[in-house]
Amino acid sequence: MNQKILVKNRPEISACQLKWTGLITMLIDHVGLIFFPDLWILDVIGRISFPIFAFTTAVGFMYTRNIVSYGLRLFAFAVASEPFYDLAFFGTPVYPGRQNVLFTFALGVLMLYFWLYFENMVFRCFSVLMVLLAAEFFATDYSSMGLLMILFCYCFYNENLKRDISLAAVNVLLMGGRQMFAVLSLIPLHLYSGEKGRDMKKIFYLFYPLHLALLAGIRWWIEQ
Repeated sequence: MNQKILVKNRPEISACQLKWTGLITMLIDHVGLIFFPDLWILDVIGRISFPIFAFTTAVGFMYTRNIVSYGLRLFAFAVASEPFYDLAFFGTPVYPGRQNVLFTFALGVLMLYFWLYFENMVFRCFSVLMVLLAAEFFATDYSSMGLLMILFCYCFYNENLKRDISLAAVNVLLMGGRQMFAVLSLIPLHLYSGEKGRDMKKIFYLFYPLHLALLAGIRWWIEQ
């Protein structure tokens, strides 16, 4: 007698939907940090965004046709976004004490390039250490901890358990505080189907500087 085995289909999301999840939670985080610093729930929601972007940066590195172009594009948008970032968060167009997160992603691409280029593990580790120190020296958002998340997402792309444990270790053990809520990002990461979804690359790149410009404008208007 034939037996039918019913398997419930789990929901899945594409890379496009995953990025939108990261963008929306990032926007909520930034609105909270700038306008509602005492509303802790916005900060908790915002913790979800970075591990998602760490993962999509690693995936972008793996599938890009031109690694150099990918890294330079991130760097160019980081430079273009920096005045808006400084205005939105610090009220000045130049604030050397903190650099926006796109610099972290650009350094992440450089780090992964070195990881792929060097076969010798000593050279690999040394090059990664240099990039980690650069992130700390220039005070990029999430700095070396963010780079570690990108590296773990790349190395454990096909090993969900190792990726989850390493991301949890960075966010809970190394960073702590409200950053521990970043483990909630593992939910959408597990729903990732591996499909690209709609091609909205231009929108994703433009979203970052444009939303910062908007927040900076609102902050200026409120302070007048």
